[in-house]
Amino acid sequence: MQQLKLGLAFLAALAACGDSGAVMPEGTGSGDPSGSPTGEPTSAPTGSDGTTADPTDTGATATGGPTSDASTGDPTTADPTDTGDPPPPPPAGICDVPVDLVDTSSPTAVVGDGTAQSCTEAALASAVAGGGVVTFDCGGPVTITLAQALKITGDLVLDGDHEVTLSGGGVTRILDMNTSNFESQGPNLTVQRLRFIDGKSSGTETPLGTDVDGGGGAIFHLGGNVTAIDSTFENNEAATWGPDVAGGAIYGIGVGATTVVGCTFNNNRAANGGALGALHTALTIVNSTFTANEATGRGANYIDMMGQQAGNGGNGGAIVMDGSGRELTICGATVHGNKGGAFGAALFRTGYEGEPTNIDRSTFADNEIPDHDDDDSPSSGALYIQGTAVTLSNSTISGNKARGSAGVWILGHGAQPAVADLTNVTITGNSTWPQADFTTRGIGAGLTIGDGTSGTILNCTIAGNDAQFGSGILRVTPLVVRNTIISNNAENQYTPLNCTGSMFASPPGTGDHNIQWPNGLQDDMDCTPGISRVDPLLGELADNGGPTRTIAPLAGSPALAAGSDCPPTDQRGEPRADPCTLGALEMQ
Repeated sequence: MQQLKLGLAFLAALAACGDSGAVMPEGTGSGDPSGSPTGEPTSAPTGSDGTTADPTDTGATATGGPTSDASTGDPTTADPTDTGDPPPPPPAGICDVPVDLVDTSSPTAVVGDGTAQSCTEAALASAVAGGGVVTFDCGGPVTITLAQALKITGDLVLDGDHEVTLSGGGVTRILDMNTSNFESQGPNLTVQRLRFIDGKSSGTETPLGTDVDGGGGAIFHLGGNVTAIDSTFENNEAATWGPDVAGGAIYGIGVGATTVVGCTFNNNRAANGGALGALHTALTIVNSTFTANEATGRGANYIDMMGQQAGNGGNGGAIVMDGSGRELTICGATVHGNKGGAFGAALFRTGYEGEPTNIDRSTFADNEIPDHDDDDSPSSGALYIQGTAVTLSNSTISGNKARGSAGVWILGHGAQPAVADLTNVTITGNSTWPQADFTTRGIGAGLTIGDGTSGTILNCTIAGNDAQFGSGILRVTPLVVRNTIISNNAENQYTPLNCTGSMFASPPGTGDHNIQWPNGLQDDMDCTPGISRVDPLLGELADNGGPTRTIAPLAGSPALAAGSDCPPTDQRGEPRADPCTLGALEMQ
């Protein structure tokens, strides 16, 4: 008789997927479920009033929850030299853009008279104060280093024509649009063809770190709307410790929106949302790249058993979003090599009303939550999304690492259920950190489904993920899985290798036309009833055409021409045959 050898990670698995009496992690602020903040606009979105989640919620556990001269502003005539490899350019043209470059052919003001020496901080401040459309005439590439943040009080378009770098000199935020009104619909700020470097923000100290006013190392907006087009954000820093403060590059608070198109974010950092933070602000990201950003906090953000806010951040290595009634749209993004201290090394998103989270034609690769010796919370490697309706399509999640749930984790938020609809998605090469005692290793390397979540997994490839067990789909029970390949590695051979159910080894999900392969290990649970137990004969993750890398079934694979009622196209956008190939990639 086989000995069932489990250990601490199994207890964490049960906690992640069922009731346990602990609390979920929060976002980066209150995100009041009523849709409006409490208290004064500048202090309400801290989460300290418990509006981010029901403090009595018992639906999850710790696994779901816990240079120029700066004084004078004199410009330099060339950009400072960066260290390390340059970030990859934005993935141009993958997705239709929601906004175009603003026509700046008839500017309201021009900074400079054709020489670098004329492009001073004072000249820029004067032009910005007047609002309207501001351009530059500096005679070539120039860096303007600020001694203090530029205050934005009216509608403004700032266009650098790829020749202007704005620097905070490591001492100040660059652009500050603080209306002091959470409900304000304006002003509207557009920055385009600019480079933002070395911005640094600081804010009001709190017992847990820094308040929300310390967010936005390059751009901060409380109220109003910010649009960034074809711009670069490098080495900007917001406050690095606190449960609510966020946005190493940009932080938006209030009922407005932040829109990012064709931008690059590299080596930015904040307590949460190393690059971008949104607190109740709608967030749209299109054709943009995020590399080497970091959420530097630890302990997440949650309401403890006494009803008090706790944690010091660390959510969303690249992107964090918290707020009710707002939509998150990501299309054509590359989120690579980012790091977090708590949940979601690439993305952390929390919602309250089943709001839309739409992710399409994007790559989340090689992000990680380090294996902290003093932190027994399993965390989440790439995507952590709670309380929203998730539509994830034509995307790849690969090579991410965490203590547990290394790939994608979708769960409800208190009483609010979540939806997990994945179509043409490749989840591969994600791994929980190995441990000397393998029974303490984390679980759920591919897709983790938490409490209050239902959905459909259609034509997905979930393969080559590695954990102690449950390496493919952790808690498959509430899902409909169709035309999907599930082939993963599990270190503990006496446990369900690919999938767990809501009661550990049962019940399975529903659905048909699926393949499951235990890679030679002796024990496994059927992910869906009557699933085919056969080697899918898969190749490596590679460029097979299309905007993201995919895995191709090899010649003779049982996945070929084995599907039914498939989507019209595959992950690349190529037409599918009838019958179609199982998994995300169509092969004729």
